[in-house]
Amino acid sequence: MTADDQLHHAHPPRNRPIDGDFDPTAVTFAAMALFDHLDAAQRARIVVPLSDENRLHWNFLPESGRAGLPLRDMTDTQRYLTHRLVAQSTSLTGYAKAIQVMSLENVLRELNVGAFGHVAAHFRDPNGYYLTFFDQPQPDASWGWRLVGHHLSLNVTVVGQDRMAVTPFLLGAEPARIGPFRILGEEEDRAFALLDALDPAQRATATIHPVPPPDFATRCVPVIGAEEWPDVHGVGRRDAMITDADRAALRYVRGAPRGLPRAGMSPAQAAAFDELLGSFLSNVRPAQLGREMDRIRSAGLDALHFVWAGGHTIDTPHYFRIEGPVTLVEFDNTEDDANHVHTVWRDPTNDFGIDVLAEHRAAQHRSPSGSEESKPHEGGRDG
Repeated sequence: MTADDQLHHAHPPRNRPIDGDFDPTAVTFAAMALFDHLDAAQRARIVVPLSDENRLHWNFLPESGRAGLPLRDMTDTQRYLTHRLVAQSTSLTGYAKAIQVMSLENVLRELNVGAFGHVAAHFRDPNGYYLTFFDQPQPDASWGWRLVGHHLSLNVTVVGQDRMAVTPFLLGAEPARIGPFRILGEEEDRAFALLDALDPAQRATATIHPVPPPDFATRCVPVIGAEEWPDVHGVGRRDAMITDADRAALRYVRGAPRGLPRAGMSPAQAAAFDELLGSFLSNVRPAQLGREMDRIRSAGLDALHFVWAGGHTIDTPHYFRIEGPVTLVEFDNTEDDANHVHTVWRDPTNDFGIDVLAEHRAAQHRSPSGSEESKPHEGGRDG
């Protein structure tokens, strides 16, 4: 049985790199509808050039001085249209997770009152999420949008109305389990199901260190480098500290994956691995999911590795990642006695649409015969 045979039936190989789906256009139209409902002052706050370095600042922790327009400074209609933009850019499941992340700020505010008093209402705010447009959304243009705040960082780039990039895609939950909320429970349960399905030797290969990192091994770097080490502790936190020796053991090395390769799994284990991967990728719309699976297949599905660190039970601090040539998923649940989750899906080659933007610009500078045009592209809508 080949790797493709084991893929979930919902993600079959597609016939062409571009199937002409309507998603990029629908996202652009949703953004245009919102833009047209903004006044001049709001437009000045929300639009940043596509080429601006701020586009790569996707940090999800509470901070001051963010670029963009917060939900709290929007009218009800503008907030509705912002939600429509998010929903148009994600699957219904992905949208549901995003709004639950924001809603959980209400619970966290009450949990933090004892420690922070009245100021908890300032930085635990379900409307404290900032929307930014990178260039004005227009048909057939290259532009992007970002919605970022505590435990949420959605980054979408529309390239020439034909393609989209959707990474980094970050969701978190604090607390991870409380009342009706377990926003990222499916991802966690599938990871433990795969871990439990491994035999002792495979589990030992997958587990690269008994101590998990305090947060992502790659942190929130704008561009993933050749080698990334986790921090000693989380930002503003000291309850999950590690040593430099731990950092070295947990490091991410691009092009040298760690852990257990998918190729070393049985068919049943590989199917469980695919389900785990799908729980992260299925936050985007079906056509975009197809594109992402095309990229992963082209790079080699069996080149993906399953990496674990920390405890092997859900109530102990634990971390896992899926890494491969064009894929990096990280899941960290180490703080607050393993009740505080951070997850991110990244593409080491195409975060923020860097790869597809370069391809698009090269194509626009090329004549129909395939030779390079001597005249630069006019119009300036590529950023």
